[in-house]
Amino acid sequence: MRQRPVACAAFLLFLILLLMPAEFFYRTPRLTEKCKAEVLGYVERRTWKNEKMQLLLEDCQIRTGEDEFQEDRLLVYTKDPTEYEVGSILSLSGTIYPIEEPTNPGQFNSRLYYAGKGISYTLYADQANHMGGTVHPVKEQLLRLQKQIGQIYETVLEEPEDGILKAMVLGDKTELDSEVQKLYQQNGISHVLAISGLHISLIGMGLYKMLKRITGYGMISAIPTMALLMAYGWMTGGSLSSVRAVGMCAIAILADLVGRTYDMLTAMGVMLLVIARTNPLAVKQSAFLLSFGAVLGIAWFGPLWTLEEKKKKKQKWREGLQTSLSVLLMTFPVLLQFFSEYALYSTFLNLLVIPLMSVLMAAGILCGAVGLLNLQAARLPGLVCHGILSVYQRMGNLCLRLPGSVLTIGIPDPWKVLIYYLTLALALFLLYKEKQRKKYWRKQESFRISRRILFWCRGSVLFTLLLLCVHYQSGMEICMLDVGQGDCLFWELPDGTTFLSDGGSTSVSDVGNYRIVPFLKARGVHKIDYLLISHMDQDHINGIKEVLEDGSIQVEQALLPGLQRKDDAYLEMEALLENANVEKLCLNSGDLAAQGDYSMRCLWPPVEGQTDDRNKMSLVMEVEYGEFRMLLTGDIGEQAERQLAATGQLETVDILKVAHHGSRYSSSSEFLAQATPAVSLISCSATNRYGHPGQETLERLQTEKSAVRITKNCGAICVWTDGSVIKLKTVK
Repeated sequence: MRQRPVACAAFLLFLILLLMPAEFFYRTPRLTEKCKAEVLGYVERRTWKNEKMQLLLEDCQIRTGEDEFQEDRLLVYTKDPTEYEVGSILSLSGTIYPIEEPTNPGQFNSRLYYAGKGISYTLYADQANHMGGTVHPVKEQLLRLQKQIGQIYETVLEEPEDGILKAMVLGDKTELDSEVQKLYQQNGISHVLAISGLHISLIGMGLYKMLKRITGYGMISAIPTMALLMAYGWMTGGSLSSVRAVGMCAIAILADLVGRTYDMLTAMGVMLLVIARTNPLAVKQSAFLLSFGAVLGIAWFGPLWTLEEKKKKKQKWREGLQTSLSVLLMTFPVLLQFFSEYALYSTFLNLLVIPLMSVLMAAGILCGAVGLLNLQAARLPGLVCHGILSVYQRMGNLCLRLPGSVLTIGIPDPWKVLIYYLTLALALFLLYKEKQRKKYWRKQESFRISRRILFWCRGSVLFTLLLLCVHYQSGMEICMLDVGQGDCLFWELPDGTTFLSDGGSTSVSDVGNYRIVPFLKARGVHKIDYLLISHMDQDHINGIKEVLEDGSIQVEQALLPGLQRKDDAYLEMEALLENANVEKLCLNSGDLAAQGDYSMRCLWPPVEGQTDDRNKMSLVMEVEYGEFRMLLTGDIGEQAERQLAATGQLETVDILKVAHHGSRYSSSSEFLAQATPAVSLISCSATNRYGHPGQETLERLQTEKSAVRITKNCGAICVWTDGSVIKLKTVK
């Protein structure tokens, strides 16, 4: 590495930036809550997305009431379908929102992602006025070209293949089918849906070599190649992986022009320094870590695969497998950190996918280029694309039918990741020492790598790899998720038995897909043993519906309130559970389940005296683990609380899930006097229109000397107990 000072400096800078907290680079936001705003800015890019026009504005002047400030970039959504040209000056008015930070474990970090793009706010515009400006001709033509080629794909191919090709060739994922995206992700081949180094190298180096062969001059070939690469990189969105690939491709062309040997590690180091200088937050993002990690894995492990082999004819499948394993060894912890899952057969599936990718990209580009001249002629390369995409689809579905196709492992502990990479570094050091010994081997007999070193390297790396996948839990862990205006509570026993109580929200869209499922996967949960549904209001069940429809989290048994009269929502849930092959059990007051130190007792609703009021008939459960006791109250009100208190079933509890999001019409003094909770947990949204939690409720809890934690202030609230000791922590 002494011969690669740039690579060493870049790697050192990377480690420093990675260890620094992201908050160090965040700018202090001028706004902390949504408000009305007027904005003036230049259009840099536009995209039609989810029936809305998405505009990226630059050099923005923002006015909110009496406050006025500037932002480099602003993301705007408007229902106005007008395609404002790049460079146009727009005056907009609407509601501006600060980018939110994640408030749950496993939740996507929007703040980090958009901060890396220089965006701190989004504006939902009610009105937009064109104020003139100078159109940027090159960028505008590139966007029009992207749209025109996209329309060619729509004509030549059927859904969802046109959306796949748009994503792969044009970087446009707005029409990418969600089921296709899920299929590719579960099989570990979603990298083909993003503009990556593979795309850039196919286009850049292929064009450069072709032009050089035709003209015989490197400089004449390099100039149009570089111009095309930069234009293509901008047109497709300028992702971190494409910026890295364009830069490394440019360095490779430059090395060829000056007659120097191209060094992958040095080129990667140069691009790392360039990106880190302009965007230090990039080093914490998945696109950066996976892109650079893949290159680093190939560069470091590639020369070692031949260490033990004798000279023999190269085999493409063997080289492909070695490349896939090199990338996997370097990026496995990163995959778990951001996706919590690993596609077991992805390494072997990529042996088919990656070679065909070259043909698919060439056919896709040819289809778009020919279609600009003759639409009918574009159908021939379109047919090639259809054939390859059909193979991807069939092989993906086949792999998912195999046992253990998707392993939900969860996010590994930081100390495990550290041990893994230290072990990997030591193994690399020892193997490169052996490679150095082979280089100077002068004995008559063939060189043989030290079996002791080889055994230690393989064994230690495999051991730490497995260590990343193993989770040990002592005690019971409970987490109230921040789902906005709704409820969702999860807990897990030391033996791995899992429970989910409710899951819904009226303030967070797709709460199941974007908050509940990511949380479960981050914990390594692939199965819910018991699903408790307190009642059928949407703020308690719409996320559960998404979990059941998604299917990636298996649900074994659902516990519902035993009602004599079932409304439409109850019947719909029963049908959904039946379709998902979930066993259903209806509970009433007095029902009890116990296992070892754990027990769960139903306190409400009663069998007799039921009403049609969903909230009043909510399932109320008392959970015990050793000396620890927790009470879940659904949305019951004062009347149900008084009736429950009169039964004599209430006992002192350590944790109370406060009823009805802290409504002032729940948590009565009589009820709290019997429960006397040490800690009270309230789930509600900061922007709810009901005034939750009610001030009267908070005062009554304070009277009982109960410590109150509210998700709108704390984010997710996590509790650990061994049955006697209780530890509490929050995300915020």
